[in-house]
Amino acid sequence: MNWLRLSSVGVAWVCSASLLAGILSAGEPKVLTIGIDGLRRDAFVAAKTPHLDSLAENGTLCLETRVTSDDVTDSDTVSGPGWTTFLTGVWADRHGVLDNSFKGRDAKAAPHGFALAKQVKPNLRTASYLCWTPLRTHVTTDADIDVVVTPGKNATASTVWTAADQSLAWSAIPVLQNDDADWTFIYFGSTDETGHSYGFHPSVPPYVAAIENVDRMVGELLEAVKQRQTYSAEDWLILVSTDHGGEGTGHGGGRENPNVYTVPMIVSGASAKKGAQVDRPVGSALPATVDLVALALTHLQIPIAPDWKLAGSVDGWLEPVSTASEADSKQ
Repeated sequence: MNWLRLSSVGVAWVCSASLLAGILSAGEPKVLTIGIDGLRRDAFVAAKTPHLDSLAENGTLCLETRVTSDDVTDSDTVSGPGWTTFLTGVWADRHGVLDNSFKGRDAKAAPHGFALAKQVKPNLRTASYLCWTPLRTHVTTDADIDVVVTPGKNATASTVWTAADQSLAWSAIPVLQNDDADWTFIYFGSTDETGHSYGFHPSVPPYVAAIENVDRMVGELLEAVKQRQTYSAEDWLILVSTDHGGEGTGHGGGRENPNVYTVPMIVSGASAKKGAQVDRPVGSALPATVDLVALALTHLQIPIAPDWKLAGSVDGWLEPVSTASEADSKQ
């Protein structure tokens, strides 16, 4: 992955219905969102990740994606606020989660992205796979297919979480192959647990190996998608990112540490811009994991309502194309 380097400045705000008409759609839109807990960016670059690399080559990989906002300073760089931002498209000032206790969670002000999608398309089918139980309790309560694997306690933490991740991948594969789910979220936790046990750093073999093992599972998921009988008539957008990076064997208190608050993010598919640059006007918000919900909703052709107050943007991630009227004028 030594070919890639990073992103730049960005715009902030969400797309409107008019922008939806300018986004490339090659078929029935589908979204697969993959969360890899505790993915430090330089370790990701050092790891051998052919499947994630392939996604990056078919889209945008930004290594300077933010998991925090400079304007919202109360939340810690831990999984609670990180994943709640990832899944709701708003910062902690709206979703209310500041730490792993989830105290203050405001699901009414900041619903899960699945719930927002169903406000517009009630028949939209969603699926969620995760092995960190608090996420299911406090955030991912709106999935039609809802799979939670609770790691056991009979082996080392990293080994148990690796087994849980594999169970999730195996559970998701038949659904990705055969189900009509429109938006699927899959969470992998073994990278974070390995980092806590051995260290978050590219020089730590177990941590790099954990990243490579998750990449293998990502490959299984992508192969399942390609095996769909309807694949040729579908337009898949694949989104990959994390809740935070890491330093030493931790990541809390990392708002000033770029190894923690800056992470990789991949937006891949026919409608994704290609390259390692997220171009946005000077002075606008930097690319951030808060963009993920806006990206999924936009790809699913769901106009984003102003009263949702999403903080993310699709700008620089998706490739706009000529509208029908513009195409007619060129004929």
